[in-house]
Amino acid sequence: MDGQTPDWVTLAEVIRPRGNRGELLCVDLSKGPERYRELTQVILFDAQQQELGPFTVEDAWLHQDQLVLKFAGVDSITDAERFRGGEVRIPFSQRAPLSAGEYYLSDLPGCAVVDDATGAPLGTVAAALEMPGSNLIELESGALIPLSRAICPVIDPANRLIRAIIPDGLLELNRN
Repeated sequence: MDGQTPDWVTLAEVIRPRGNRGELLCVDLSKGPERYRELTQVILFDAQQQELGPFTVEDAWLHQDQLVLKFAGVDSITDAERFRGGEVRIPFSQRAPLSAGEYYLSDLPGCAVVDDATGAPLGTVAAALEMPGSNLIELESGALIPLSRAICPVIDPANRLIRAIIPDGLLELNRN
């Protein structure tokens, strides 16, 4: 995030209409249907990133491991078609609260990474990458560091700091 707070958080990407009652088949970027049921409203955007306005979530469920959303006032395939390729967003201020020790990957860019033992600077996070197994941070130098607790025992986005125990050769091994 490099110090700036975005306006929106994308919770889902709309694939296409589903069924004939205005339902939308989506790629869930949140934590399942329960998150959508907690919200009173979401903001829908079309494929050109134009805001289409606030919509009330009527229902949310999984169908064959894919998220299906139903919004009030979207009651037909024709109504739903305008959302194809769009996004379901909420204001940044409405992100779900996290438990102690949890963090959003989107909060890591811009964090300083320092050697846990010496405090020596290792670089600044350019990107946080969601990967199978272990997420990664990419430093501005191009080096990749796994976000495992064994390597990054302190991840503190509130203070813009990550303390890392870097195995010998890791920073040189995986530079882009």
